[in-house]
Amino acid sequence: MSVDLEVDPKTARVFDLAAVRHDDRPAIRCHRGDMEDTLARLEADLGETRHLIGHNILRHDLPHLAALRPRLAQLAKAPVDTLWLNPLAFPRNPYHHLVKHYHDGRLLSGHVNDPEADARLVFDVLENQFASFRTLNTTAPDTVVAYHYLTTRGEQDRGFDAVFSHVRGLSMPSASEARQALRRLLAGEVCATAVESLLERVGAPQMGWPLAYAVAWISVAGGDSVMPPWVRMQFPDAARLIKRLRDTACDAADCSWCREKSDPLKALSRWFGFDGFRPIPADADGRPLQERIVDEGMRGNSLLGILPTGTGKSVCYQIPALAKFDRIGALTVVISPLVALMADQVAGMERSGISSAVTVNGMLSLPER
Repeated sequence: MSVDLEVDPKTARVFDLAAVRHDDRPAIRCHRGDMEDTLARLEADLGETRHLIGHNILRHDLPHLAALRPRLAQLAKAPVDTLWLNPLAFPRNPYHHLVKHYHDGRLLSGHVNDPEADARLVFDVLENQFASFRTLNTTAPDTVVAYHYLTTRGEQDRGFDAVFSHVRGLSMPSASEARQALRRLLAGEVCATAVESLLERVGAPQMGWPLAYAVAWISVAGGDSVMPPWVRMQFPDAARLIKRLRDTACDAADCSWCREKSDPLKALSRWFGFDGFRPIPADADGRPLQERIVDEGMRGNSLLGILPTGTGKSVCYQIPALAKFDRIGALTVVISPLVALMADQVAGMERSGISSAVTVNGMLSLPER
């Protein structure tokens, strides 16, 4: 059964409700404001319902239903939240066409205050998610193993267990199976030292969903796919885990990720095709100042770099910015006093095949900005 509530944000009063079964029976609606009768019918139907589903049902609909009638929360023992599943099923841009990925994850229903339409739409979203997970189970089964384990670490996890058990045709994986799957998934994509430390705590309840979202984003890192803002707000550890795994260099000689992604020379070669930095000016140890500044920037250190005119200051902030974007999807803002200089910077990067930089200034129209 899919449920959707309309709630007054100022008073927290539920003023409309719809519950729809995945069959031909008519929807339960709150007609003429008779909420008590509607709740009674919903309670009766929930007694024979295996799963109550909804979009943001865990943090929105269920708490409001429980406040109106506590027994409803007891009956909804295996809820499935399509909002929580969506970043796992559709991490890559373009995202699911019915979900506002860049905003708060709401459904794009085309209706205003129509809970029945939204409740019916949830069935479409869930079926699309099932299809995505089935494909993933064929192409990247370790990912689905990881999702199955990580989404079933906390309370209200029975619905998610049912989803992934149905997709995999298997019961919940053990902690050992999940660790092995995560180790294979993340090999070469994150710091090897950090991931081993993380795997020791993988069963912690607070680790589950944040790590699942981190794994989903890492699978599409380096492009124009972003973690939804609502995930960053509700699960801030997801972004912290990505930073720990991909943006905190270790000193281990056998960590291929850190040796590759934290090396200024390799970054220079990758982004601009040069074999080395300009030898002059150099620091007191004879190291090119360009390289020294880039190194500090890639490590995330605070710095002041002063170079003479014509000695390549641009790469000193471009390379750290590109490295941060590649590793964790971070945005770097460069402040420049000259519009012509801004445009020249972007054009130069475009000539090097870099399309992730734009200029924003007063010469642009508001839509362009």
